[in-house]
Amino acid sequence: MRKLLGVFLIFPFCILAQESDSTANEGSFAIFPAISYAPNTSLQIGAVGIWVLKDTDNSQSTFQRQSTITPYFVYTLKKQSIAVVNLDYYLPSGQNLNTSIRYYNFPDSYFGIGNDTDPDISEKYTNRFFQVEGQFLHPISEKLFVGGAFDAHFTSIESKVPEGLLETDDPIGIDGGNLFGLGPSFRFDTRDYTIYPTKGYFISSRLMYNGVADFDYFNYLLDVRKYVSIVNEENILAFQFRSQLTFGDEVPFYKLPVLAGDERLRGIANASLYRDRQMMYTQVEYRRPLFWRFGMTLFAGIGDVAHELNDFNASELKYVAGIGGRLAVIPERKLNIRLDLGFGRGGQNGIYVGISEAF
Repeated sequence: MRKLLGVFLIFPFCILAQESDSTANEGSFAIFPAISYAPNTSLQIGAVGIWVLKDTDNSQSTFQRQSTITPYFVYTLKKQSIAVVNLDYYLPSGQNLNTSIRYYNFPDSYFGIGNDTDPDISEKYTNRFFQVEGQFLHPISEKLFVGGAFDAHFTSIESKVPEGLLETDDPIGIDGGNLFGLGPSFRFDTRDYTIYPTKGYFISSRLMYNGVADFDYFNYLLDVRKYVSIVNEENILAFQFRSQLTFGDEVPFYKLPVLAGDERLRGIANASLYRDRQMMYTQVEYRRPLFWRFGMTLFAGIGDVAHELNDFNASELKYVAGIGGRLAVIPERKLNIRLDLGFGRGGQNGIYVGISEAF
């Protein structure tokens, strides 16, 4: 019930905030407060901004690729905080800088490592970190981009329970540490619009070596998406396959791939519930507008985590399904705020609020 209270306090403010959007040639902007409550944080007060920048005059491409900045800030009465700035910027010559700058000093949950963890058995701890992650890509053609990916992550794991689950498992990275990652990145992108695609492909792949500071391992990411219009552009089917694989013996537990979250398998009880060295999932979503600025979506997905690639087992796959609502806060840019309700295997469920579509 407390989660529901937080969600429904947010959406009335969204409706009020959308009236302040700028539709001038300089771009579109919206900002609104976010309020919620949880026992381990008390009252949370924050703000979310969405800025879609002025269209870039890029004669090298026929595709509409919007530059966006999304800042997000939360502060709690227990002096916990989150500050995030997400930037997806396209230069006039076609280069793309996609980066996220994050500062967290916030409670997190440790359930263990593997695909058979129990949602009712966990340990709360404080995850304090600063991270700059992203990639810079250069266009080889209007569809193909190559470049480099980077990840600088400085972490401190605090407020552990003495002789609790973390100390008992003693995973790599139990006290935090510093991490620097670099590697090549590739993208194939034929989406007609980056914010709300109605057709086209998006294929992103990167291999990163994390071995400069306290840890030593490789991380490989593959993200494949397909968008199809059914009858017309008001009925969209979106498909995604995502895989994240790690290789090496020094992967900190907080950098292991996770299966759930507001953009992954929505319906699993906690984003940290299933984590391990290898992760794969696929999901599908049906999207359509309803009336005024409201829209809806139906979604389903299936996937799992495993220690090694040959450990994946069809009988242990996690599945989810759900329904969502959409509110267009910048309708001329097709940019939505979303509220999703997902249900997962074993009676799990989750409520998610996010900016733009999940994928």
